[in-house]
Amino acid sequence: MKANKKQNRKGSRKKNSVKKSVAKKNAIQKRAAKKIARKKRATKKIAAKKHAAKKRTAKKHAKAKNTQKQSTTKQNAINIFHKIIQSAANNLKPSTQHFFAPLFVGIMLAVNIHRTVASWIRGAACKINFQNIYQQLPVIGKNADKIYDNIIDGIIEKHWQQFATSSSIRIIGDDTPTKRYGPKIEGAGHHHNPTPGKTDAKLCFGHSWVVLAIVITHPHFGEIYIPIDVELYLRQKELDKLQSLYPDRTFKTKTTILVAMIQRVVEKLKVFNKRIEVIIDGGYAHHTVLQPLGQMSDIVTITRLRHDAVVFEIPPARKKGQRGRPKLYGERINMKGKVDSSRGWQYIECVQYGETVTKRIKSFLAVSKLTKGVPIRVVIVKEDDGAWVPLISTDANLGVKEILESYGIRFGIEEMFKDLKEVCGWGKQQVRKLESNEAVTALNMLEYHAVILSTWDLKLRDLVDRSLSPWDDQNRRPSFADRRNYLRYEILKNELLQTLKTNNIPSKINSILKKIIQLAS
Repeated sequence: MKANKKQNRKGSRKKNSVKKSVAKKNAIQKRAAKKIARKKRATKKIAAKKHAAKKRTAKKHAKAKNTQKQSTTKQNAINIFHKIIQSAANNLKPSTQHFFAPLFVGIMLAVNIHRTVASWIRGAACKINFQNIYQQLPVIGKNADKIYDNIIDGIIEKHWQQFATSSSIRIIGDDTPTKRYGPKIEGAGHHHNPTPGKTDAKLCFGHSWVVLAIVITHPHFGEIYIPIDVELYLRQKELDKLQSLYPDRTFKTKTTILVAMIQRVVEKLKVFNKRIEVIIDGGYAHHTVLQPLGQMSDIVTITRLRHDAVVFEIPPARKKGQRGRPKLYGERINMKGKVDSSRGWQYIECVQYGETVTKRIKSFLAVSKLTKGVPIRVVIVKEDDGAWVPLISTDANLGVKEILESYGIRFGIEEMFKDLKEVCGWGKQQVRKLESNEAVTALNMLEYHAVILSTWDLKLRDLVDRSLSPWDDQNRRPSFADRRNYLRYEILKNELLQTLKTNNIPSKINSILKKIIQLAS
């Protein structure tokens, strides 16, 4: 019995020792596996850290590259702005050139709501005698044509490729008054008031200007309007008062002024060999405009007719051997009867004011005494409320959709007038002389041109930050005021950095300076 017990104990010890050795081996293997797993995890962590470091470095490089690209683009905008101003100054007399550039910076930085010439001088901080600037304004007014030539030359140079590849070039003509106050404003008189307001005043006192603008399509923001020529319209009674001061001035009607401006601009645009669409308001639908423009090649005039305008059918072809002068006009067309008739109406989709709309139209060919018998395309547009508008194109082959879209573009010039008067302060410079008024008008037009062209290549995020106004439409295209404020900000920023003579400004100070400059601009 004892021997059996001993053998059982030995067997159990052996089993226990085997179990222990197996457990030890398992523990060693587990520790080894854990060690390997730790090493793998450590290796993965190191690899992940290296990858994250690479990502951060790549992001830094991309951010730096993007920042550099943005700063280069922004600097290019400032360079273009200064180039435009310098180019305009070079066409003026030496007595004007030395203060023209700083004065123009003052025009951009002026903070006075009236934007007077005095506020321009204060904004420029000119150390030149201010009386000299006032005395040189009439000199600039006499050479205003050179400024407008410089504007159209700059537009052609900047948008050469776009004009060369487009199907047509669009220019718009219209007139607008700038309100003035005081009995001693030379050339001021009473003119039709386009914005009567609550007073419902039919007339306003001030100057009346005939303006020609060119329409350029931006790849992201749609149609942009730039003034390319402006001339002051003086009535005979105003000229009679100024005959002793300006004996060379002669009376010219608005239609004569507009035709001369179009002819001057078309000569520069002929190099592209493109169809030029002249879009004018119904007030210029006159034979003194349509007939001279009709004699020019590649010119298509699109305008609105009066409701009581007279148009005729195209006369029948002459019979063989028929004697006498050929007929210019057929039977008279009753446009009101065509509007009242329910037959012949069509629905056409077109783009107007950036939106696709459906218009109810009736189109036909006709002749008119306004064009001296040259066939025209008449398009009657009837709205849902019963109102109707007759449009014409001097190119009888032009499509109805093109006529509707082209005339719809005309209303953008009113937005341009609003920006010129409210943002640039056109008509608020408080000068009395006739040529001084022409000078400040030319400078306002040059400012508009310089702002648009220098910021043309910038994107929405560069031009405006709407994070401070979350109620605003984030994707709304930048207004002229946004573009102008951007340039003001960049000009002030450049001046500040040049004063500090360093770009390595601490981030906190930089953010404070940014807020200050934004408030100042």
